[in-house]
Amino acid sequence: MTPTNKSQKAALATLRAATASRRAVLKGALALGATGLLAPAFSRSAFSSSGELSWFTWEDYASPPLVAAFEKATGIKINVTTYSSNEDCLNKLKAAGGAGWDLASPSIAWIAAHVDNGNLGALDPARLKNLGNIFPSFMETSAQLGAQRDGKWYALPYDWGTEALAWNTEEVSLEYGKASYGDIWAEEYKGRMLTRQRSSMLCTGLWLERTGKLPEGTMRKAYDDEAAFDLGYNTAAEFVIAHKDHIVNWWKGTADTQSGFEQDGAVIAECWDGPIFQLKNQGRPYAYMAPVEGALTWIDSLAMTAKPANVDQAYAFLDFVMQPEIGGIIAENSGYSSVVQGFDGFVPESFKKNFAEAYPGDAISKLWVQGTERPWFLEKRQALVDKISAA
Repeated sequence: MTPTNKSQKAALATLRAATASRRAVLKGALALGATGLLAPAFSRSAFSSSGELSWFTWEDYASPPLVAAFEKATGIKINVTTYSSNEDCLNKLKAAGGAGWDLASPSIAWIAAHVDNGNLGALDPARLKNLGNIFPSFMETSAQLGAQRDGKWYALPYDWGTEALAWNTEEVSLEYGKASYGDIWAEEYKGRMLTRQRSSMLCTGLWLERTGKLPEGTMRKAYDDEAAFDLGYNTAAEFVIAHKDHIVNWWKGTADTQSGFEQDGAVIAECWDGPIFQLKNQGRPYAYMAPVEGALTWIDSLAMTAKPANVDQAYAFLDFVMQPEIGGIIAENSGYSSVVQGFDGFVPESFKKNFAEAYPGDAISKLWVQGTERPWFLEKRQALVDKISAA
């Protein structure tokens, strides 16, 4: 579970530092007024006031409240195209030669692959007056995981979230400190489990490590060592294929996750936090919590494409979302946490409650930060994803 290389150690330390003040807020220790000191309220005069912007992003990131707030504050129309996976984002930007959109939102771990494929252009941090509002620790982690190369920034952190355990509370009962990724394979949930191909291998591999069926640290080493990848991911893939009858469906994004529970009969899953938080806020009977192996943790970004048509408007949007008030809008409507200091002073009690229930006890100290996914890693993993899908 513990990171084995310098980059991963720094990444985990970063998230611990970044979430420290967040947990304090969730416990009521930080007053709303204090966060207001971090940045002034946004105003129309601070941004470009005409034109349009094209954003290629995740399906639940461009919420109507966020879009409306940006358009009202700036006069810039925002056009949104969505994708449901990092693979989709990478391949479509590559096919378009880095054109067609102004901004994209790949996960930080995928930025290196995007840069290698010519999908992204370098950013000019000097054009962003609100850049200092981002937790410095998230900037450091993003740089170490591939957002910065040769002194140039190709992406900036936008939000963060996790993949962990979700379940229907009317059908399943799990307890923090005992709940494990292995629970999704329990016989009583056979044919009623939801996951996605590549995540099923990682979480199963971590469970196999914990139970002594894989050497400790195998799944962490897999990011840097092909032999470790072959051992960990091949072993996990074989387990997934052998237990394919446990899976009711695969998820790719928010809609698939929610329909998996609401329509397909899933009662337990390994999935993102945001879709479950959204369902909980609607009064639906679901829970989300980190397992003993640690919640898989990711950071998503905002990046300028290689051939943007609306550069000034893109910078206006980048600066806009780096404000605490806007971070609150992002978090409330997506279910994911903003990387902007003070955002947690602008979220409803439901968000704070969801966060506290998802990461009780020492869960924050056990966050399992996913590493940089290099081209060879992506190629090998995709081959196993294809094998699992074919099975």
